Amino acid sequence: MDPEEGLKKLVRDTGEVDPVYGGLEVRVLKPNLFPWYKVVKLLIEIGQEIWVNEKEGKICITSEPKVQ
Repeated sequence: MDPEEGLKKLVRDTGEVDPVYGGLEVRVLKPNLFPWYKVVKLLIEIGQEIWVNEKEGKICITSEPKVQ
């Protein structure tokens, strides 16, 4: 399964997933229900570097492929 689709299935209606910068951006819509650990673990497992920021009042997890 492609990582974007995997994340969409994982976050369901608790967030939104979009491709960005060659990586992914996950916007957290329902922080109390969001599967934080599973999302971060999946992004690390697929070789992504991760940043967490606030954007338009929502927490966003942005990732891009790790440079070796």
